[in-house]
Amino acid sequence: MTLTYLSQIRDNLEYVDYDLIYKSIADMRDKFVPKAILQKDWFIDRVRVNKPGEVFTSVDQVSYIHDKEILDKYVGFGRANEPKQSVFYGSIISPQIKQPRVVAYFETSELLKELDKHDNVEEIFTLSRWRILDDIEVIEMIFSDEAMKVNEYNRLSLENQIKNYKHLPLADHYEHQGVFFSNEFARDDINKGESHKYKITAAYSNYLWREIHLKGITYPSVASKYLGQNVALLPEVVDKYLKLEMVGMFKFKKRNGENLPIDSFKIATDLGDNQSNFKWFDYVGAEQTSNK
Repeated sequence: MTLTYLSQIRDNLEYVDYDLIYKSIADMRDKFVPKAILQKDWFIDRVRVNKPGEVFTSVDQVSYIHDKEILDKYVGFGRANEPKQSVFYGSIISPQIKQPRVVAYFETSELLKELDKHDNVEEIFTLSRWRILDDIEVIEMIFSDEAMKVNEYNRLSLENQIKNYKHLPLADHYEHQGVFFSNEFARDDINKGESHKYKITAAYSNYLWREIHLKGITYPSVASKYLGQNVALLPEVVDKYLKLEMVGMFKFKKRNGENLPIDSFKIATDLGDNQSNFKWFDYVGAEQTSNK
């Protein structure tokens, strides 16, 4: 069985050819594809960490990666992308984390992953907020054992999914698939330099995206201890269904071992012609002052 094979190799993916993993998923019979809807007028938050002195000024800089040179040189396997592939990653509202930007920052910042090593540190990041223009149907990964323990979104979604498959003859098979692939999306043992551990989820996502009409996937956020919810979308979906509405710059600070409140200090609601000339303003509470 394909799942048996994938279970056997999941801890040795560094030595397994990606094409073999992809073919194994393609050959799997009676595939189970749980679905969800990203609803019209929901927001997706996406974060990019700024290098010192860096200020983003156009939509291409805060969206999925457009630069082919960067894709070719720096993009390896990701949770839903193959090497050199551009995928839009962001976060949506969840019952337990009402501000998706928090989840998006957890997912993006390398600093936060080693925060216990620092007593005094700061980091600037840019949040882009995208409005969903029409309902988007996506694949839904909600069967993770660890996420199910804490994630209210997962529990509510599972109740709905059970209604769709429990009466079917292959219900146990479908559930087994759902649990295996959801657990792969929920892996928390992937450190920097171990992108090969994403091979199964990258192959799963891309096989389905190429074979069916769904071009996105939602899954629990590992970085937020499964309390938040992430989404990965292909560029064609972003271009058609998302609209950039606001961009803000935030500063994270840790002083004397204490994490300080994260506040926005610049905001751009006027994005310029073709969203390629952001007009940044200093942001203090509800007041904005021009920073030209």
